Amino acid sequence: MIVGSVDQWKTQRQWMHPVLGRAIDYLAEWDKGILEEGVHPIRGEDMYARLMQLKTKRKDEQPAEKHERYIDIHYVLEGEELIGWARDDGSYRPEQPYDTDNDYALYGEIQGETAIRLTPGMYMVLFPDDIHRPCLTDTDVSDLKKIVVKVKASLL
Repeated sequence: MIVGSVDQWKTQRQWMHPVLGRAIDYLAEWDKGILEEGVHPIRGEDMYARLMQLKTKRKDEQPAEKHERYIDIHYVLEGEELIGWARDDGSYRPEQPYDTDNDYALYGEIQGETAIRLTPGMYMVLFPDDIHRPCLTDTDVSDLKKIVVKVKASLL
């Protein structure tokens, strides 16, 4: 898992894998005038962005998830969210087994889950061994506008 901000991207880019660098370049250059929700291709099915407008949820309303084929990069445009995170050490059992077609398994309670707050301009890179619970709030439910870039893990 990596957490960063596009405000510091120019200096931090030198330490990032080139494929992830391309994805975060896309976020740093995002045209704020694009308001259309949905999928925006970057590199075909290997790398694409999904613009979403959501409502945040309480932890007990949102399952945790894990992917095997794709790396997620969550990027907040408006609002803020907490993302619960835990490294999969092999001891967690999914409540919904891995769905090959949709590339996810869903989890309930995760021992030692850490909440990380993202505000506008911040991103979080989540690898296949990262269990994560996105779109959370610790206050009132609020609006959230974000982009999730999906990067095929085999590119790294």
